[in-house]
Amino acid sequence: MDYNQLPLFIKESTVFTENEKMKLAQIDRLPTPQEVDDITSLPEIYELLNAFICDQSSRNTHLELKAKEYLQDNQVDMAWKVLLI
Repeated sequence: MDYNQLPLFIKESTVFTENEKMKLAQIDRLPTPQEVDDITSLPEIYELLNAFICDQSSRNTHLELKAKEYLQDNQVDMAWKVLLI
């Protein structure tokens, strides 16, 4: 993926550094909807989704922060799955 193809919410994110955005752009393919859905039952993801059920903005910010953690561990695929929830 080219940097310019990143979704706008990632390009405009204040959570990610430019290096992290570049790392996200280096993925060969985006996870499938099924792959994204599969991670929603993981305890740390399930907890995040339920903690901010009534506050979409906070939920999105915390999902970006979780994705940032995965990026810092070089788990780019997992970061994308979190971002695409």
